[in-house]
Amino acid sequence: MSEKTYPPFRTSKEIDVRFAPQLGIISCEYRHLVRAFGQPTFSADNNDTFEGTEQCAWNVQFQNGSAVVISENRGFGASDSHYEKSTSWKVNSRDTNTYTWIKEAIRDANPNG
Repeated sequence: MSEKTYPPFRTSKEIDVRFAPQLGIISCEYRHLVRAFGQPTFSADNNDTFEGTEQCAWNVQFQNGSAVVISENRGFGASDSHYEKSTSWKVNSRDTNTYTWIKEAIRDANPNG
């Protein structure tokens, strides 16, 4: 396993990531995100509401203050499948470093795939 190159992070509903631009798409299974960041910060199963078609999201803040949201990458009309089956995830943040940090955190939490 490689040395961590990203700052410590936390997840919380209080982290504000509204209107952050999309940095990219990550392909991985839901379970990989849970291993890296815990249960979703927001989910349809908890009766949280979403403005788009997403059904779950993680709000993550790194120790340096950079915030990121990871949410399903699903098109309109795709809301019939459960989020645990998603394999495509949007990464939105105002700090371009967070895209790399998120990918590294997922990799480190899932050394065996």
